[in-house]
Amino acid sequence: MHIGENFKRVIEATLAVLDEALCEFEEWAKGRERRSVFYSEKNTLSDAQRDAILSEVAGMREILRELQDDLGLEGRVRGGANDIWGKCAVLAVNLEELKGEHLARYGNPPPELVKHLDPRIKRLIVSINRIFQLVDKSRIGFKGS
Repeated sequence: MHIGENFKRVIEATLAVLDEALCEFEEWAKGRERRSVFYSEKNTLSDAQRDAILSEVAGMREILRELQDDLGLEGRVRGGANDIWGKCAVLAVNLEELKGEHLARYGNPPPELVKHLDPRIKRLIVSINRIFQLVDKSRIGFKGS
């Protein structure tokens, strides 16, 4: 079936978001539990829920493959560098908001908090910018999304 490029783009974009979510659902169903300093996950899914989710994901992927074949849709490859680059861009702005001058929006921050927080936030921003620069070089010429 032939469809116009505008239809193709919107369908591909939406189905790519769905497919990415399915990858995440599958990770959870397979026992995903990440742990770090401030971020931790607890997988509360029962074995029955995990099996049912994996079954639904498999069925949905069959439909996605049918749509891909029937409509001549292409998949997209998202490179790790692009993903990291995008997250760094957002995180640098979010971290900037934690500096004392911006925290004043929420009230008058105690000077000792600003004195303690600002240098550490600045170091985090420097590190985020370093990662940003590292991956920015590898994004040149990449045709993924």
